[in-house]
Amino acid sequence: MAELIIILIVCALIFFTGVLIKYFKAYNLIAGYNTAPREVKEQIDAKALGDFTGRQLMIAAFTPLMGYVLKRAGLVWGTEVGFGLLILIIIYTVIKAQKFNPPAVKNKTVTISLLFTLIVVIGVGAGIAWTAMPPAINLESEQFTISGAYGVSINYDDIEELNLAAEIPPLSMRTNGLGLGPILKGHFQLENRSKALLFLRSANGPVIIIKRQTKPELIMINYKDTGETRALYHNLNMKLNNDELSREEGTGINQPTRDVPHISIADADYPPDYPKFEIRCDYQQLSWLKGDSNFTGKPGGIIGNTMFGMNEEHTNLLEPNIIKPESELIFTAGTVPGLDNPEYELQMLDKDNLFSLYPLNNNTMVAPKEDGEYVFILSVDWGNGDNSISYWFKLKVNS
Repeated sequence: MAELIIILIVCALIFFTGVLIKYFKAYNLIAGYNTAPREVKEQIDAKALGDFTGRQLMIAAFTPLMGYVLKRAGLVWGTEVGFGLLILIIIYTVIKAQKFNPPAVKNKTVTISLLFTLIVVIGVGAGIAWTAMPPAINLESEQFTISGAYGVSINYDDIEELNLAAEIPPLSMRTNGLGLGPILKGHFQLENRSKALLFLRSANGPVIIIKRQTKPELIMINYKDTGETRALYHNLNMKLNNDELSREEGTGINQPTRDVPHISIADADYPPDYPKFEIRCDYQQLSWLKGDSNFTGKPGGIIGNTMFGMNEEHTNLLEPNIIKPESELIFTAGTVPGLDNPEYELQMLDKDNLFSLYPLNNNTMVAPKEDGEYVFILSVDWGNGDNSISYWFKLKVNS
């Protein structure tokens, strides 16, 4: 609602400026005419110039509103289309308005106007391009740093909550930032009036939400690739848990780590109402355990709390599946009525307990060619409210 109000105010200001120029002869509102020497003004057909400029402004006034309507209709770039048309109409108006100038000053005025317009467009474009660049996120020993426009460094011990939400919370308005289609970067206000610093590359979830102890402004991060978002969340979670463990060891306190449930094999059992799932290699069915899940099984189902299962702290519970190097593994997840067809995403856990994407061809993977033990996490998403389940399995590659 706040965004619509701002757009309506902008449209009204442009429209009434056009009305003042066209119908109330406020010609001094026209840039260039108001600063022209008296002898030049006497040679200009002020009424014709005013009628043209006013009409153009009245037409241009509706373009931001059109962009808002397109965005509400589902076009991610709707706002940018609206303001882009506004800029094009203004540039066209500036150029065409030169025909009302006297011949003696027309060429010089056109050149200056075009040069000024070009400098402004290049400057604005360069600023937008720099701001829109993906931030580099570096996980250090005591803090993680988001570099680039609106960059920030956050100490791990300042993080009060770390969550992976299925959807981006509803936004109210941009206070100081960039909204470029799915790219949202900078300071925004949510519909609940709380503030957030956004580093979003996708208009859809999941999204990492960080609540700090020292500042009320939330931090929200996601990537265009959902696997990268989940990997960053897992790696941040690991850093937080390691940081908390270090503090507890230093004080002699023995407490459960943040967001890491102490599970057993029974805790990771697969609920009977979940979709069927299996991993096959040749004719062998491989073992696996359930990880975290956000699954309702219903279109538009509202997720309550994440159902915890396996995690990186308990990979010793995984039974190794002995296979040959570069064997082909096939994943099969059952379809769910009313939901999308399952989509697969695979990550591998390295020796430092950090996640990285692993090549996956639809629902098929090729095992590593080097001998050793490897831990994988497969995320299966049925969509429609983030109905997703993760599956953990261990491979023992033995030639």
